[in-house]
Amino acid sequence: MALGFGKGKRLRKHAEFVRAKRLGRRVGTAHFTLLVSLQPGDAVAPRLGIIAARSVGGAVQRNRVKRLCRECFRTWPDLLPAGVDLVVIARPGAPALGLTEVRSEWHAVERLLRKRAADALAQARAADHPGRDRR
Repeated sequence: MALGFGKGKRLRKHAEFVRAKRLGRRVGTAHFTLLVSLQPGDAVAPRLGIIAARSVGGAVQRNRVKRLCRECFRTWPDLLPAGVDLVVIARPGAPALGLTEVRSEWHAVERLLRKRAADALAQARAADHPGRDRR
């Protein structure tokens, strides 16, 4: 397993976050809102974006939450299929969690995450084949 978390595995541009928030399907946990969105263009490995607003805590707490989310995503490579983006919105209380608690919260909604990802990929495939609706 690669230890890095390079640029290709992250959402970096504001437009990518806006697109994921607008088109993504939500899954909620006690400390996170997870948005599953289809990637634009060709399918690449799943990417992660993290939003930690000031309501989560100070800079140290927000950065800790982001590190935990990145580590959870990095060590769980088969969480989502290729072609899907995951945006994690941290809620207040998230800085108090450890890696095992973050992973257990995500594990509790893993089935829903996979279903949302499959739905997004199926919609993309249906949109790619407009001739199927002809009569």
